[in-house]
Amino acid sequence: MRHITIMSVSFAMLLFAVRPCRAAEEADKPAPKVAVLDLQGHGVPAETASVLSGILLSGLSEGGGIDMLGKADLGKMLSLEEAKQLVGCPPEDPRCVTEHGHALGNAILIWGSVGKVGDRVVISAAAVDIQAGTTLGRGSISVDANDGEEMIEATRELAARLRAMLGLESKATWQPIMAASVRTGGNFAGYVGGDGSLDIWNTSIEVEAGFFIYQWLLLYLQIGMTIGSGTDINDKNYNAYFVPAVVGVKFRFVREWLTPYCGIGFGFGFLDLDNQGGVFTLQLVAGMEISPPGWRRFGFLVEGGFNLNEPFKSKDLTQLGGRAHIGVIYRF
Repeated sequence: MRHITIMSVSFAMLLFAVRPCRAAEEADKPAPKVAVLDLQGHGVPAETASVLSGILLSGLSEGGGIDMLGKADLGKMLSLEEAKQLVGCPPEDPRCVTEHGHALGNAILIWGSVGKVGDRVVISAAAVDIQAGTTLGRGSISVDANDGEEMIEATRELAARLRAMLGLESKATWQPIMAASVRTGGNFAGYVGGDGSLDIWNTSIEVEAGFFIYQWLLLYLQIGMTIGSGTDINDKNYNAYFVPAVVGVKFRFVREWLTPYCGIGFGFGFLDLDNQGGVFTLQLVAGMEISPPGWRRFGFLVEGGFNLNEPFKSKDLTQLGGRAHIGVIYRF
């Protein structure tokens, strides 16, 4: 026991010793030098391109970690002719940037455009390492040309993606730790017992808390309230309520705004039907998380599945049923 205690204390001291060293290493790492050109407008007002350029610049600066070169710095480093030639470089041609931007030294150049195509506006940007002559990343987002709020949000999203491409902390790299959801719906259940079958329509509300083991694997705890009524083959009326508590896992096929998932859960509940009391429950689920662009934390849920409930007192009264719910989810 004494040896274990000594080893535990030594390990803890080692951890505390290593953390400052890593923090010091990260602090000593120089911030990348980044030069940002204004977005070039094509078919959009100059004021729109100018405003979106400012939003892109602000988004790139958000979170720090960048040695940003301003317009005054660029004016000192580049001649007017070089600046014009850089502006004309297409995002897919890093050689054009390295040829005309050599005066920027080891800086990373970010430039792009905002252009109108039909009833859509496409905002594009690219990042090029001048010294290495390689493209670090590029991206584009298409939005409604008549929705200024979408343009602003798209430009912020593009800036976040560029920060992520540079290896910097960004909302584009943000990953949730936990999730909470509330949903309502119901299921149609068939009870198979000694006196025949009892069909009940259940209306329910559920609250669920989840922990992301990985972004594709969610551990969840679900608590609900189900109220039902129906008749058996003898036309006898029944009323019942069911309070389940289920623990399970969901496998998520993560997408940008539409994430399908499936899962399995086990648990127990209380069933007020002929004084059945405790119930063992098995749950199979499949559903979809819907998060519109820019809604990283908040989303909607559509979920269906299959339930099997087995009362402790009567092994003959087995409930089989399908389930369907809609709701909202918040990730944090």
